[in-house]
Amino acid sequence: MEFVTLCAASCATALLVGRIRTRSRLIYVGLASGAIVALTHIGADTIVGRAVPAVLESDALAATGGWWHYLSWLLGESLRVGVFAVLAAALVAGALPIIEKIFGVQTDLSLLELGDASHPLLRQLAQRAPGTYNHSINVAAIAEAAADTIGAHGLLTRVGAYFHDIGKMFKPNYFVENQDANDNCHDALQPAMSTLVIIAHVKDGADLARQHHLPKRIVDFIEQHHGTTLVEYFFREASKRSQEAANKEEVSETAFRYPGPKPQTREAAVLMLADSVESASRTLVEPNAARLQSLVDKIAMKKLLDGQFDECGLTLQQLEQVKSSLVKSLTAIYHGRVKYSGQATA
Repeated sequence: MEFVTLCAASCATALLVGRIRTRSRLIYVGLASGAIVALTHIGADTIVGRAVPAVLESDALAATGGWWHYLSWLLGESLRVGVFAVLAAALVAGALPIIEKIFGVQTDLSLLELGDASHPLLRQLAQRAPGTYNHSINVAAIAEAAADTIGAHGLLTRVGAYFHDIGKMFKPNYFVENQDANDNCHDALQPAMSTLVIIAHVKDGADLARQHHLPKRIVDFIEQHHGTTLVEYFFREASKRSQEAANKEEVSETAFRYPGPKPQTREAAVLMLADSVESASRTLVEPNAARLQSLVDKIAMKKLLDGQFDECGLTLQQLEQVKSSLVKSLTAIYHGRVKYSGQATA
């Protein structure tokens, strides 16, 4: 009988649990499971003719309050089993951090805590590199929506996006989103040196994440969000200068590529694409749906042909769904406001 009860508890919990994002939801699952388990326990005992007949045939039934004794037994049996289920839920809630640490997994609860804006790393990023922080928030929003579209882990993608550029806080002024209009630190550097500074933010970010004991899956986002892509601007600049020089040496692409690895999961691939299109969309003079669609198509095709999606399991159909979601999100961000007659330009 205990086996039947345990099976009911397991099935009920598995069906009800879903993706728990609050501790109150966890307690609700415990209460619902407890009710189901209690009813299963009573029903199974009734079928085999063990518990209920024992109550009905007792001397208590002959007494005036016989049925009251039976109902008391029924209520007590339900409460006994139900309380254990609720206590199990409370125990799981308290033990989650230990379980996650031992098995190297993250629940939605821990991801929500990790993605809190008060996290020390996110606060430092907002203070030292406000442009990068704003970029990360926008990328997180559009990447989560795109990941959900293909059935990937949207919340994990969002939290990974929050932290993907934390390495930029060491040299924020070398990244365009933090630069003033007339102040470009790269003007004083050779293209090869500028590339080293740009690429270094990946390793710096991964090292910083490990120092703060961020989960491995978040570190993976940091290391993979650029894959092995080419730092095109500085590569073209280096090639141009080389052609203008007397010796005209061939410039190797290898020195201007990120070290990788390429995205290993669909979530990392979505973040890579969302990161690129969000940055590129800021350069559009008058962003509209058609121009954003063209931009997203161009960037996605370039990364596809460059082999950046070869190791992540992302299908062409899913890539199209991701592109559509990104265009929809970017269009919503950049949509024009309706102008009314006599309204001053804001």
